[in-house]
Amino acid sequence: MRQNNLSRGSERTYPLRMPPGWEPPVPAFSSEFGAATNEISMAVIGCQFSRPHRDRLYEIVAGLELLLRKVGEADHVDLSECPIDGTGHSQFVATCYWLKPDAMAKFFDTTDFKAFWARHSTEGLAYGVFREFFNIPMKRFETLHSGPDHIVGIAHARQSVSDPILRHAYWGSMRDRIEESATDELEPVGDIEVLEKGPNRIVVRPNQNLAVIRSGQDLTKATGVEREEYFSDIEPVLKAGMKFLRDNGLEEVNCIDCRYMSLLEEGGTRKDHTYGLAYFRSLKDLEQWAEFHPTHLAIFNAFMEFAPRYGPEMRSRYWHEVSVLPAVSQIAEYINCAPGTGLLSGVRN
Repeated sequence: MRQNNLSRGSERTYPLRMPPGWEPPVPAFSSEFGAATNEISMAVIGCQFSRPHRDRLYEIVAGLELLLRKVGEADHVDLSECPIDGTGHSQFVATCYWLKPDAMAKFFDTTDFKAFWARHSTEGLAYGVFREFFNIPMKRFETLHSGPDHIVGIAHARQSVSDPILRHAYWGSMRDRIEESATDELEPVGDIEVLEKGPNRIVVRPNQNLAVIRSGQDLTKATGVEREEYFSDIEPVLKAGMKFLRDNGLEEVNCIDCRYMSLLEEGGTRKDHTYGLAYFRSLKDLEQWAEFHPTHLAIFNAFMEFAPRYGPEMRSRYWHEVSVLPAVSQIAEYINCAPGTGLLSGVRN
């Protein structure tokens, strides 16, 4: 059985949390990128706006997507909409990935991007723009897919997909899938640091070992009873969990920000494919919410009742990407954005 990057290295300081003789109740798969890929660059670039400006702002982010593909040569770009963020505004977001070293930094330094950014950064505009960008070591990254054929996010650039993996569906499996957790507890260090601050612009650096999760559910191919049961049994508790993280996550579980979004078709129509993007102060904080908080237990229990009924025939697809980030080269910039947007929520006054 291939274990993708889970099998790199054999020395462990901290034991696996997988129970002896573990057999997962449902299959899951991981994306594989090959030994030559040591790092992934990921950028979350977007506009924050009020609803009357939606059509105008979609044109801006669609132009950004074209720029990312043609000038930035990103390995993958997708567009999403967040109807309500933690400040009460809406967002359009381009999430983009590069496997080639320094490709993201080179794109941000191009004349085309600088002109785009300057055009939408003037003080007093009726909308804000932001970019949150991360360089993710592969040893601090893991992916999970409910089907081997499901391509979303960074999986668009993967080399292959694993055979069914054992390290999932038990508490602690997310940590077990992150290679560096074998020798590092990945504890948080420091706070979010303000690097620059002006009248309408603020730049911050996340704390050491910030945990980022992008976790989604794709219903585009689900039909019949499966589809009905998802919307009656899973979606309500999922929305409740995302709302809790958005509105109360910082105070209760160290979730700095959570955006519940829909992927977009060309033209701005929402797909039947949603995901949450959340920033936790640490992997431990993410784990604690997942294992013990009633909002996530409701999601987990509903899914574990739902998925085994369909097994390999399940048409809906579920996935996530998790990274635990070193502070170096992780930067976020917010211009004309509301206080508390994104990682600004975690800045200590």
